[in-house]
Amino acid sequence: MPRPRSRVRYNLTPAPLRASLTPRAVPSVEPWTAGEMFVSPHIEERRRGLALLCGSEAARQSALTLHLLATRVEEPDRALRAQIVQALADYFEVRGREYRYPAEVRAAVVAQLRRFGQAQVVAMLELHQTGLAHPETLRRLFERLPGGSAALTRLAGDRGAALPLRAAAIDMIGRVGYTDAGPVLEGLAGRLEGRRAGQMTMLFAPSDWPDDQALLPALKQTLRRLTEDQ
Repeated sequence: MPRPRSRVRYNLTPAPLRASLTPRAVPSVEPWTAGEMFVSPHIEERRRGLALLCGSEAARQSALTLHLLATRVEEPDRALRAQIVQALADYFEVRGREYRYPAEVRAAVVAQLRRFGQAQVVAMLELHQTGLAHPETLRRLFERLPGGSAALTRLAGDRGAALPLRAAAIDMIGRVGYTDAGPVLEGLAGRLEGRRAGQMTMLFAPSDWPDDQALLPALKQTLRRLTEDQ
């Protein structure tokens, strides 16, 4: 006899993927071991070390983790550098109306940021230039750098620096709201505008530093932002 058909209906349509994956539990490792992995010459070891250092809230708040994150902002691998910068910026994340981390932890991070120099500023701007870090992530850190405005302004006017990096510095000045940089940027924009006007009047005259004209859009946008902030 033929077998009776089942009354159970099976849905063969695959279930939609979840928007986010469930975080994977990170095994507990002695902090110094994770730190050694984080400074390894091998990129995969450094990635594992970062995951271990940031694998729990207790590990994130340790003085060792704060120090290691701050000292690795110049990480050669830019993708990993972006993760490190994001981890630092997370200390200033606001959830609801409160900061994610207590005041003493944020103060310890700021103390690490105070040691940043031009090399760290360039390292972060390279992430902004290439789009590897969200502008808001970088803004959280730049607005807490004591010399952030001076470093960015100096880089914006440095003709020896690559134009994309200078444009990134100009853009970040506007995003952070460094109004004290306004006069310097206005002077730079005025010189470039004047040089361009002169070239239009005397088409036969060669332009010195013609590539600098590419900075004008970023300069104008940043100056508008700074004016709105006042």
